[in-house]
Amino acid sequence: GDIAVFTKLLKVPKGDRSYMTTDVLLALDGTDKPEELLYVITSPPQYGQIEYVSHPGIPITSFSQMDVARQIVCYVH
Repeated sequence: GDIAVFTKLLKVPKGDRSYMTTDVLLALDGTDKPEELLYVITSPPQYGQIEYVSHPGIPITSFSQMDVARQIVCYVH
């Protein structure tokens, strides 16, 4: 089916981190299975990395919409 992706700008000061929330990143596909909606990072951020809050310093290459909803993914500048 169709997937709708909604994004907003996330401003993160240098040396800081910010949680990815559904206010910033939201994908919908008409089902109630956000754990099956997977984001794959094909090009890492230029000025930082995306990581799981519980594993600081370790960049990730994918995460789910459920991870975003649980606020366990962050961008580190």
